[in-house]
Amino acid sequence: MKKFWEKVEHYNSKLITPALILLLGVIIFELFLHVENHTIELAVKMADWIIITIFVIDLIFLAKRSRNAKFFFKNYWLDIIAVFPFVIFFNVFNSLYKFVIATERIVVGQAIFHETVEASKGIKSLSRGEKLLRGVRIAARGLRVVTKSRLFTHLGLDKDDNESKKKKTKKAKIR
Repeated sequence: MKKFWEKVEHYNSKLITPALILLLGVIIFELFLHVENHTIELAVKMADWIIITIFVIDLIFLAKRSRNAKFFFKNYWLDIIAVFPFVIFFNVFNSLYKFVIATERIVVGQAIFHETVEASKGIKSLSRGEKLLRGVRIAARGLRVVTKSRLFTHLGLDKDDNESKKKKTKKAKIR
């Protein structure tokens, strides 16, 4: 079984240089080319995962050959960072961000709904107040009708008519 792993390590070490060249192509593609073809995007993602796989296999063999864990992390920390799948980390972060934004939208929608409910309660109370206001308007109009009509002249309560009667009586006395 040891010969099998030696062959894997040998072929993997031969693949490091082509993987670096392919990685350079993937980086240039990602930075400068914006293709809308999903087949090409899928091929680029597959190439990226193949490159990462080659580097992970190389890192595993480096870890096996290291004297201890401290030596491995001290000397190969950059290789560890290079193969760490930051895409997964950023996708998780992006999903959490989208979740927070969706939650915020739900909260805003809920607040709008509650404000609408409160506004409808206010409108209902205003409609009750409007009925009261309507009654007040009718009473005011009725009062205007009563005050402008000759009803008070017959009751003797109209001031203008009482004053005019006094003037007439004064004029009649003077004659």
